[in-house]
Amino acid sequence: MANFVELLYKAPEPTFDDPHAQIKWMFEQLESEHVEPYVSGIKWAKNTYIKFVIETNASYPELKKDNRFYLSRYWEHDALSNFNEWLISRNDITSKTRYGAHKIVRQVMRLAYSLRIIDTVVYNAALSKGVPETNQKSAYDSEEEELVNAAIARWVGLANSVLLGYKSTGKGIRFRPNKFELAPLVIDGKTYSANEATKHFGVSYKRISERMRTGWTAAQAVGVEPCPTFDKVENFEVEGVVYESLRAAGTRYGVSHRVISSRLRKGCSPEQSVGITPIYVPHKDERALLWLFENEFECDAKKMYDRIYREKWHLIPSYGCRLSRIRSLFMRWGVWPFIDDRLIMPLAAELAVVSGLNVEALKKLEIDSFQKQHRLTGQPVLTYAKNRSATSRRPAERELHVPIIEEIFPDEKAAEQIEKLLSMVICLTAEIRKLAPANIANRLFIFEDVDHYYKTDTQKIVAIEPKGKVATWYNRFFAEERLEKAIGKKFRFTLSRCRPTLATNMVLAGATLFDVQVTLGHADISTTGSYVQSRNLQPAFHRTISQALTALTERSAKEKELADAASRIEAAKMDSDRDIFYETLSGCGCKNPFNPSKDVRAVTKYKEGTPCKNWNMCLRCDRAVVTEHSLPKLITYRRRLGVALETQSPAIQNRKGLFEDTIKLIDGILAEDVVFDAATLRLAEYRATTYDEILVDHLIYQGMQL
Repeated sequence: MANFVELLYKAPEPTFDDPHAQIKWMFEQLESEHVEPYVSGIKWAKNTYIKFVIETNASYPELKKDNRFYLSRYWEHDALSNFNEWLISRNDITSKTRYGAHKIVRQVMRLAYSLRIIDTVVYNAALSKGVPETNQKSAYDSEEEELVNAAIARWVGLANSVLLGYKSTGKGIRFRPNKFELAPLVIDGKTYSANEATKHFGVSYKRISERMRTGWTAAQAVGVEPCPTFDKVENFEVEGVVYESLRAAGTRYGVSHRVISSRLRKGCSPEQSVGITPIYVPHKDERALLWLFENEFECDAKKMYDRIYREKWHLIPSYGCRLSRIRSLFMRWGVWPFIDDRLIMPLAAELAVVSGLNVEALKKLEIDSFQKQHRLTGQPVLTYAKNRSATSRRPAERELHVPIIEEIFPDEKAAEQIEKLLSMVICLTAEIRKLAPANIANRLFIFEDVDHYYKTDTQKIVAIEPKGKVATWYNRFFAEERLEKAIGKKFRFTLSRCRPTLATNMVLAGATLFDVQVTLGHADISTTGSYVQSRNLQPAFHRTISQALTALTERSAKEKELADAASRIEAAKMDSDRDIFYETLSGCGCKNPFNPSKDVRAVTKYKEGTPCKNWNMCLRCDRAVVTEHSLPKLITYRRRLGVALETQSPAIQNRKGLFEDTIKLIDGILAEDVVFDAATLRLAEYRATTYDEILVDHLIYQGMQL
């Protein structure tokens, strides 16, 4: 597979002339994803937020002295809350506009977190309520989904960066050494130690040290050669601004040009020489750790992490090397010490979000599970195993034809996302795969067991196990991403919730339950129904039912004009004497659930000897009609659905939403003068009383006491 990796942009450095550069850049990232008129709203929110920072310093006193706004420093947990308090205090901003600004700023802060520009998730000012424990496998609501996706996205971005490799930035700053130790001095071809040079040439150690730190050679430092002459510095650049001389730069920053020159000779950067960046920082300062990473550890994250852990630097407070902090810095720098569960499991989570696969299926995926072209259809397909649902007549192997998802979400490019994710995992695990046991060597998701490595000093490669490593990762991810504080104590994060979330989003986007059934690989439509959260589907349902009712009414009215009602009723009477089964409610030509019509057999993959699992569930079929002949059956079905719902039987709870939706559709068609007049409806109600022994829908009998 091709190696699909993209370089994430880095926020520009704020300067004294443009202190809000990072804020502007971050809002521009969101602007690039939208079009007018929403872009205008983003620009207004950006200007409003900058106005808030200027007026309040974002509640940080240090911004009064140095107004350069660093997102990683000042966008902490309460950043949105502070902005909200300022918004509320503004009488010139209406409540609707205020909420719009809050929403856009929240989106930008979440985007900054997902791009790893900031390390801490910014809490929503109004925390969501969370979900009860009984709903731990239910779909994420929109607020939860947004936060979980942002948390996963930052780890997917890290995986991208790890694949690209790290390039030294040179932005690290040394911590102050206890003593400047001179290396051996080579003078006139002879090597001297510092003490030997002091005695031989009569120059003090301090003088030699000072001279060499300002760019003198060893021979010049001991007086063997004349002191160096330094060229005049022209076009001196600081913070992206070019000055014609050191004197001009010194005037701008209030520093003597001689001091600037001296600092430059000591190896300081232009920013250090004018005093806006320190020459030395404390050992625990992030810039000191970056200097160590790039210089002493040669940009090797594992080498640095190993030294910190084995020499117990993480236990020395002054070093600032707590393991959690080091991992946070690695995340920001785009490096990682291991190919472990922290790095690999978010990629599995992202695949679960895109495809709807559960943990059982994810753990069995192999490196060749994705095919860009199916051998028969020529379309992208993801093969997986679902052992729990396997039967003697239905094997465990399943196929997810990705275009089904793309038809519902055309902008998501699901096939491209899946291919990229698998390619990333394969590239990341290429080296450790050589060390994996034979039984998991071809598994897609494998990773290093870091705990085992530090306990035994041996490398161990493991695969996903739902009751082992996955549970450990759940707890770590939940804690380290601070999801409890952001959403609530009752919130449950599991990969299992990604599956019903996809199902819910598909229905909200206009998919039918049959589309969802095929995507999730369910054998029974009622199982699909249980994944759909009714509280999220009400707006979409009303829209769908309204459309279905309108179409059904038009078809039925046309059928009524073309048919003779009397002859149809008489034909129905004769037919009832011969067969206890009647044509289905939709008029699709099915009279027996054990013998569906040819068209339905082709669509539903009907198996001989079994009842049709879609019996009487096709009222919204694009060929469905209601005639006077089918009215009595429709009324009988409506009555039995009502009885089934009143019983509150556990057997029908998974289909409760489906039955309630069907009742609303039937009630719409049975309204007087929508299709049929009052007299025809009364006659149909009378005939319906004689249909008590007719099997209308085999599903509702599972939940009724007859």
